[in-house]
Parts: sequence; C-alpha cells; structure tokens
Amino acid sequence: MAEFILPGAEDKTVVIGATGTGKTVFGAWLLSKQRFDKRPWVAIDFKNEELWDDVGSPPMRLLKLGSMPGKRGLYRMPVYPGQEEAFEDWLWKIWRKENVGLFIDEVTLVPQKAAFKGILRQGRSKHIPVIACTQRPVDVDREVFSEANYVSVFRLDDERDYKIIKGFTRNAPIEAPLPPHYSYWYDKRKFTCLTLQPVPAPASIAADLRRVAPVSWLFG
Repeated sequence: MAEFILPGAEDKTVVIGATGTGKTVFGAWLLSKQRFDKRPWVAIDFKNEELWDDVGSPPMRLLKLGSMPGKRGLYRMPVYPGQEEAFEDWLWKIWRKENVGLFIDEVTLVPQKAAFKGILRQGRSKHIPVIACTQRPVDVDREVFSEANYVSVFRLDDERDYKIIKGFTRNAPIEAPLPPHYSYWYDKRKFTCLTLQPVPAPASIAADLRRVAPVSWLFG
C-alpha cells in the first residue's frame, strides 16, 4: 500500500482547488511541517491571508518586499498590484541567496518571467523548496506542474483545469468526487495517488506554526 510522504527540503509541491475547497489551509498545514530551524520560509501574501493574522507577529516576522530573510524562521511578505518588477528582482535575490523556502498562494499572480522559472528548475540544487497554491491551473505557467514533485488536487470547477492536471498525474482518478475538504495526493516519483482526509482547522494549524517557529529563530 502506498504511504503519504511529506515534501522534503528540496521538493516542490503544487496544491490545486476551487475557492472554499481547503487548498490554502492544506498548503499551510504542509508549511507547518517544515524545518524552520534549517532555513527561513517566506509566505508570499498577495491577498492579506487571515490565517497569517492568526499566526501573529511574532513568531511570523513581517518582511518588506526587497528585503532578505535571516538564516531561519517564518516570514510574511505582502506583495501588491504594481509591484511585479520589484517582486521579480526579489525572486532573483532568493535564487542567488539559496536555502530559502517559498510558500506562494495564488501562484497565478507570480510574474511568469525568468526568476521564478529559475527557482522551479534549479530549486533542488539551490535548496529552495516551494509550496504553491492555485485555483486556476489554466492561468499558471506549466513549469509549476512539470517541476513539482507532489500534486495535491481538491475539487475544481472548470473542466479545462482537470485536463491540464491529468497531463501531469498520469491520468490518476482526480475527477472522482470526494467529500468536502478531502483531496487527492499524487506522488510523481512513485506514480501513486492517495485520497487524503481534511487536515486540522486553520486555528490548529496557526497554533502549530506558532509552536514550531519560535521567536528566537527569527533573529539568528
């Protein structure tokens, strides 16, 4: 029987699902399982995510676009419309810095330019793990899926989105209906597809993030 394996230190994971399916919460749960003592993780905040408010600051340190995180800890970096060029420059800084994890909700808003492509293609050698969430695969650069090690699929509302994802999951049965907040988990290395139950509630995940990202790490 196939077993569920959490993404590793160099892995890239894409979480896909319509609004309200639980994709962001699942992505945050994956984030809560990372080693913040080994590298910093930066949550790119395009939409003023309430879950990050629940985590609080501290331990989640606010990072200004253009600034670099420290050697460890958990960061939140707001990015606003009109800051695409500055964000592209920041991604190149991350590419050069290396050993930084990226959590990106609404990955459709990432500039589809060279910096993010470089991170996706060379993230393993540069130790830049990525957790990317999206509700619209049709609007996402194909490399987000082709370079992913794991694909998480919640309910989708557009048949075109299913067609795209099936091309990267070897036609796993991701279209079969599931109960609310359940998901499919596809391991591209092992070609296995699991059905996952809902993860804990957002408040529980926020508490876990507060526990695993202690304040002392943010200043080391």
